[in-house]
Amino acid sequence: MRNILNSIAITTCVFIGGVPAAHSADDVVEIRLVNNIDEERGYCLDIAGGKGEDAPLDRGMQAHTCYDYTGAFLVDQSFDTALLEEGQFKIPYFDVCMTVSGIEAGASVALATCENLPTQQFSLKENGHLVAKENPELCITTSATEKKEGRGATPVHVMRPITLQPCSEDDAAYQVWTTFSL
Repeated sequence: MRNILNSIAITTCVFIGGVPAAHSADDVVEIRLVNNIDEERGYCLDIAGGKGEDAPLDRGMQAHTCYDYTGAFLVDQSFDTALLEEGQFKIPYFDVCMTVSGIEAGASVALATCENLPTQQFSLKENGHLVAKENPELCITTSATEKKEGRGATPVHVMRPITLQPCSEDDAAYQVWTTFSL
């Protein structure tokens, strides 16, 4: 009986619905581009260069086909719900936060240890603009021109780079975000 209980405890601690048990599906959300552009499954903020637990933290962030179509969130697209209000976009499975390389147009979006730095502070405004708190005129922006297709999923997943760019109504399709929960 003790071995069965240990197995249940270990299994429960590993995963619940694709999200570590310490962060249940109620505790995380996807950050999703409102306009699907050319991807019917939508684009979500995602760790670039890998999938799920194998995502490399040194490749930065991208907009990627949302995984919620599978019925669960993957850990590389799951953000801590409670911390969003504080301006911290933390991916709890990896214990890292979204970070920009600078507070200027063209800055890249990466991941780093959460230190509450100005380059790690963002606000998701009521109009859907995801802005740098240090300069709310700059939005997390999906590339309108660059995209590539993945190599393994069917149907193929699509990826686009993201950067900080001046917020603009003309670019709303690439700059308006929302949270999505299952």
